[in-house]
Amino acid sequence: MFLAMARDIRVILIKLADRLHNMRTLQFMRPEKQREKARETMDIYAPIAHRLGISKIKVELDDLSLKYLKPDVYGDLEEKISLSKEARKEFVNGIVEEVKNHMEDSGIRATVDGRVKHFFSIYKKMIKQDKTLEQIYDVFAVRIIVDSVKDCYGALGVIHELYKPIPGR
Repeated sequence: MFLAMARDIRVILIKLADRLHNMRTLQFMRPEKQREKARETMDIYAPIAHRLGISKIKVELDDLSLKYLKPDVYGDLEEKISLSKEARKEFVNGIVEEVKNHMEDSGIRATVDGRVKHFFSIYKKMIKQDKTLEQIYDVFAVRIIVDSVKDCYGALGVIHELYKPIPGR
């Protein structure tokens, strides 16, 4: 695969797309085959997608791998984060719009975007910091990019007006 990739990057893109399709339909395979494919995906394919900067594929490969390698963890996260992915995206988009409007009202030129954190990244954070899901505060992320340090502090002030900061966090 790497020799073919060295000659033509399209080969790896096709391989990644094929693996993503296989992972999406993994429920039809035997459990031992599911775990084998999920481990291979997490160890090889997801890191390649990451190195190529294709985060959308990497994230989905990671989440699907987690689903088959640690079904209890995945099910627990899915249950506790009860909103569907679409509902969570809508929630984040609402926050992004609200923040954009307040930035404009304050005269701060800013680029605001947001994203929903995925199950695998939440799980990694729980393991790395030895915390439960209830102790993880950032299951959503909003990024504000401004032109100057002054605007950065102004944006922080706007955020503190909108949302009460949690001391020590």
